[in-house]
Amino acid sequence: MKAVITGENDERVGVNLRDNNGVEHVLEMEFDGDIKYHKCEEYANNPALRTRENTEHGEQARRYAKWHVYRERGYDTVSPIKNPDRILAGLLATALLSDDKFNDYFGELEQRLQRHYDGSEVKLPFPDADPDDAIVYQQDIYLQPDPTEFEPPVLEQFLNRFQGESDSSALSDVGDIPFGDMDTLHFEIEAVSDIHILHNDGQGNQQVHHGEQPLARDPDARVELMAFDPTSLESFQHYIVSNLAYQIRDRFLLMGEKPPITFQAQGWGSYEGFQRQKFCSLYEDYWSSEATISSWEPWAE
Repeated sequence: MKAVITGENDERVGVNLRDNNGVEHVLEMEFDGDIKYHKCEEYANNPALRTRENTEHGEQARRYAKWHVYRERGYDTVSPIKNPDRILAGLLATALLSDDKFNDYFGELEQRLQRHYDGSEVKLPFPDADPDDAIVYQQDIYLQPDPTEFEPPVLEQFLNRFQGESDSSALSDVGDIPFGDMDTLHFEIEAVSDIHILHNDGQGNQQVHHGEQPLARDPDARVELMAFDPTSLESFQHYIVSNLAYQIRDRFLLMGEKPPITFQAQGWGSYEGFQRQKFCSLYEDYWSSEATISSWEPWAE
């Protein structure tokens, strides 16, 4: 992806971008990331006349444009729970929790997952949902201080800790990362939300039940876990930290960008990432720890 900011007024920022097909996109967005104008000559305006891959190239362009404006101008144009800087801050804060604090925040989430496997009744807020359907449990994380106010940005500072140390993912074993040494990247969890539940019946029908939010602002990160047996893990905390790391990977892939090598690791990340990887040929099955990955470049059809 290559992008340049073409101008700015009191209402919007303009971006000119070439996607991974070399196709030009002209966009204008408001300071909250709401895209008001998107012109592209080579892809049909009618979605029915575009291939899935053409549509995804256009979506990648929109996501990358928001990221570019956020990084270049500092506007909050990336949705908070989709911002790699915020997700990474959530990862760091979660990794440093004591056992008791971790259980306070995420113990109910672990219990909800366990009910799918220990014979307990699984109560779902949907009358037509089967516990054996695709069920995703989500929980939002609120952080302090604000992860977007760091300079250099949080992700850059983190990646600089690993430059020259390895030619493979530093997240292949999250437990090996020296979280305690991230002196300037210190975040605390201010609050977590109640649990949200997403249900997909496998027939294209999806519904979401939202839990209560504790604060009157957007959360910084969201844990997203497909129902599984948590007793199969050595550490549920490690698993949640890994989930956030894989979400960072997904956010770069969905911007049409090769993830930083530190985040080139396989495993379940975001539900959106899973859906794109499963049904669009621009992506491989990065969500699966068992898949064979031939490329980390999300643009080769």
